[in-house]
Amino acid sequence: MKTYLTFLNRNKLFTLVNVAGLSISLMFVLLISNMVTRQLTVDSNVPDADRISVFANENWAGAHYNLGNHLQSRYPEIEDWTAVSSVVEDTYSARINEHNINFKAFIAKKNFLDFFGYQVTDGAQDAMKAATDVVLTKYGAKRLFGTEQAVGKTFQIPAFDNQTYTVTAVMDDFNNSIFPHDTDVIIPFENMKYYNESCAEEQTFMNNAAGTELFLKTPQGVDLNDKAQEIKEYLKTFFWIYNQNVMQEVRFIPMRDFYFSETLGTQNLNQYSMTQVIVYIVVGILILLMAVFNYISMAVAQTSYRAKEMATRRLLGSNKRDIFWRMIGESFFMTLVAFLLGFLLAKAVEPYAADLFRTSFDIVGDLNIYTILIYLVGVCALAYVAGFFPATMLSQYNPMDVVKGTFRRKTKALWLRLLNIFQSGMTVGLLTCALTMMLLLHYAVNKPLGYNQQDILVLDAVLDEGGYSTLRNELKQLPYVMDVSCSLGTPGSGGNNNTMSVQNLKTGEEEIFSFQVFMVDSAFLKVYDIDILEDRHLSKSEDPNFLVSDSTMLMLRNAGYEDKVLSPKTYNFNIAGQFRHFRPFSMMNPGGTRPILMQILPEEKMTGRFEPWNVSVRFSPGGDKAAQREEVELIYKKLAGETPFGSDWYEDQMEQEYEPISQTRNLIVVFTFAALVISILGLTAMSIYFIAQRKRDIAIRKVFGSTNRNEMLRLIRFTGQSLLASLVIAIPLIWMGVKKIQDILPIEGFSMPWWTPLAGFAIVALVSLLSVFVISKQATEENPVNNLKTE
Repeated sequence: MKTYLTFLNRNKLFTLVNVAGLSISLMFVLLISNMVTRQLTVDSNVPDADRISVFANENWAGAHYNLGNHLQSRYPEIEDWTAVSSVVEDTYSARINEHNINFKAFIAKKNFLDFFGYQVTDGAQDAMKAATDVVLTKYGAKRLFGTEQAVGKTFQIPAFDNQTYTVTAVMDDFNNSIFPHDTDVIIPFENMKYYNESCAEEQTFMNNAAGTELFLKTPQGVDLNDKAQEIKEYLKTFFWIYNQNVMQEVRFIPMRDFYFSETLGTQNLNQYSMTQVIVYIVVGILILLMAVFNYISMAVAQTSYRAKEMATRRLLGSNKRDIFWRMIGESFFMTLVAFLLGFLLAKAVEPYAADLFRTSFDIVGDLNIYTILIYLVGVCALAYVAGFFPATMLSQYNPMDVVKGTFRRKTKALWLRLLNIFQSGMTVGLLTCALTMMLLLHYAVNKPLGYNQQDILVLDAVLDEGGYSTLRNELKQLPYVMDVSCSLGTPGSGGNNNTMSVQNLKTGEEEIFSFQVFMVDSAFLKVYDIDILEDRHLSKSEDPNFLVSDSTMLMLRNAGYEDKVLSPKTYNFNIAGQFRHFRPFSMMNPGGTRPILMQILPEEKMTGRFEPWNVSVRFSPGGDKAAQREEVELIYKKLAGETPFGSDWYEDQMEQEYEPISQTRNLIVVFTFAALVISILGLTAMSIYFIAQRKRDIAIRKVFGSTNRNEMLRLIRFTGQSLLASLVIAIPLIWMGVKKIQDILPIEGFSMPWWTPLAGFAIVALVSLLSVFVISKQATEENPVNNLKTE
């Protein structure tokens, strides 16, 4: 080992390239393997997870609380059920010692703990006996009460009719679960009437058909999907989304499959894409292979420099096996050092990776005897694979070739060039996908949606009745405030969905219309620049009056309507006029294609069931927006008192809607950068090797009149040919990658620009040729006599 360390010290480039390449790639492999392991073991601590399923339809996983009672009374194989609904809005707070603290909660059936097998760490296991008994997580107990004993403490929730709640137990935090780790409190479902009345137990019609996640527990081996058609027919007798043909399927997703299900839940539970996980695994393996190839390439490139040492050992009595295992041992040493550095790098970047991957990591916390053993086996296997070829090469040569100086010319490695072609092709493919993602994000964010998005500050509506009138008056006194609107939703949030069965007057059949409904004041039109195209000036009537978008009007006319829409199973409404259509939600949300209804309410009517969700303040262009926002928030805070509220620029809210695109883009950029670095390292290895092979040829040509420039162009041409050959790898990768991007993120109207692959290839070519130029410069300028003397 001493001679190997001496060799590494004398060949610092070899050492740097291998340690850097292996360490960086192993960092990615460690992070990806930790992430994948955690993803595949989500909720492994739930004892009956393989007997629990989630109720779903063809569009989403969700139901109404009362559906659980209906199903259990009809199907005795359902042993138990529970319902869970999330409370995530910033406006919900706990009042403790005259201070309000925001919380994230789940409103759940009282059997929540026993149903999932969660154990309390403090307090009684049957903690939620009364409607005002709540359970805190350790995380929530620390946030709400600090280091004090939480069990027995009380607090009020102002938004829940100022009810006082008692902490009866503390449970462990949710870790690697479908339930978010930052959940603070579990609240009994009896309180749903304060949060969302349409989801409450009292609503026997089950108005909000997606207000909860419904979990069902059956005996081992029983699959409710076997009775899906029968259950659907049963639901048609009382559940409106089925008897009105809004939904066509009944599904039961096993809890262990729910995390990776393409059917998304409605209650902000953790879910992840299996496609993304597979992509990460494949990319991680490719990056590791590239690093291993680099090690092999560099080791082979250095064989001619170590040949004399090994020849001496052979002449002193070492046999082929001794040489082989010596080289494997050296490979193990190099791999072990790289692994330890990679582990430290992975731990250092863990917080950034968690933010980038949108999932949790715990490299150190997940260490145990089994993971350590797996790591050790992995290092040994990697060392053997990486060292096998150079070890075989150096153990099989004839020592006399070294003595005569012909060893360097006899060692051929066409596969080194093939590996570099593969690396370059993969890098071009990844870089093209990264550029495509950047352009896709820019396209989505900047595509006009049909209304104004600029200079609007959106605040959560938290004021008491009458407070909004005062707010309007005070804010309108500010010279930079153009208008103030109170509404139930914004264009970006989509307002409220109302799916109803409408009778088609032309065919006589019923059609399903999924309307996005906006309940707004008149200022809403000015704040968001929504144009009224027709106002029929209808007076108040028994049926509500709705403005419809121009594109919605075309749909209604196709169904035979001009003035009044008939919906026998819900309610009729009058067409009060038309406005210019805008796209609700973002370009990411398929709900943006739905028809739109808008009801303009007088300011004094924005209370009770029409209590606003948002306050939108439009500012004049220009000025110090930060100072203006601070002044507006100060006025709002004075009216809100102790009640906390959220505040965001509308443009920032919309950008957050494109977070999936941004996340995927960032991941591809990171992987591309790693691939580019490793590819350059591989190119360095190949260049060193081929230059070493051709030093004698270069010297002879220079003796016969060749110039430094000619030799440099010859080496660059050699690299250029490899880059062109890499397109055979790059083109299929680009086609598959862009197709997958369009499948995962279908943005209407976007297609990859023709120049993107050319730009990706140009970047890789520029970096590669520059690298070869720097490495080759010394070899071409070297005195040819120096190389001819060694032959």
